Amino acid sequence: MIDDIFEFIFELLLELIPNAVWKILLSVVGIAMTAVGATKIIESTRLGAALIVVGTFLFVGSLISLYRSS
Repeated sequence: MIDDIFEFIFELLLELIPNAVWKILLSVVGIAMTAVGATKIIESTRLGAALIVVGTFLFVGSLISLYRSS
């Protein structure tokens, strides 16, 4: 029951927000993750490096996707 409600809300959200907005949001999240990873690399090398890698992939992937769609 509750999973059906969440699924409905999730699908509604995906339909209402355009893909370009999701891609821009992912690029902002990627930039933020890369910045956090750069500050965390002093404390923990593995955590900082993982955040930098994931953030870079999010940022570059969303930019490539935006470039290909236009």
